[in-house]
Amino acid sequence: MATPPHTPEETSPGERCGCTSVPLVGSLVANTLADSLGVSPLYKQQDSARWNSAAQVYKSSRCVSPTSGTAQFDFDGVDPTEIPLGRPKHLAASLRQTSQSNVKTPLNLEEIGEMNRRRHDEVGGSMQEEGIGALELEAIAAVHELALEVEAISVSEILPRTSDLIFVNVKTHEGHVYCLELTMKGWRVASEHSDCMNGDYTKVELHTVYYRNARELLNTVSPNHITRFNESLAEKLMLLQNTESQEIAAN
Repeated sequence: MATPPHTPEETSPGERCGCTSVPLVGSLVANTLADSLGVSPLYKQQDSARWNSAAQVYKSSRCVSPTSGTAQFDFDGVDPTEIPLGRPKHLAASLRQTSQSNVKTPLNLEEIGEMNRRRHDEVGGSMQEEGIGALELEAIAAVHELALEVEAISVSEILPRTSDLIFVNVKTHEGHVYCLELTMKGWRVASEHSDCMNGDYTKVELHTVYYRNARELLNTVSPNHITRFNESLAEKLMLLQNTESQEIAAN
């Protein structure tokens, strides 16, 4: 079976998400060409449409400057956590609003995760409509927002990837490798090996706990990830300060 054409991946500092150029997804040329010509299987075209839609929503959101203070989303005065999600299209509509000018705060993985978990609590986890990309959006957000907090993170190219099931490979700064399963129910550790769905039966408690978002899971398997993130941020700020000082001295 052909490998899905679009995969978010973040493994090097030089490929971080930016406002004007966001390498949200990679491409396999043959599959991408087949999609553009409309000759790939229908399920492949639907898969590409979901990922592309989610990538556009996330990219648009990241180009929005955060508001000052504690202000969050502005959905015309409606709290996004109160949007009715009785049908999948309501979730799609609420997510797509993030690309409109009335949104003043970029999407983050916790808010996306909360919307997906609430939909699961209300109507179950099966996505009944194609082209929504709600789960894909959450995976993209996790890959990009956690990139500085882990050694490597990417969506699996080998394991099944559907509208209601995605696997994400993670290597923590402690050197531990995990394959994470993402469904509308939440995140869980599927395995302690990359691209693997089979867990260790002697560690049932590790594989049966569901988390509401990827950062919550990371807090458990990599308690020091925040410290490493802060150290990385401090190094970048110091490098920037030194660069500016050198430019001033040169002038």
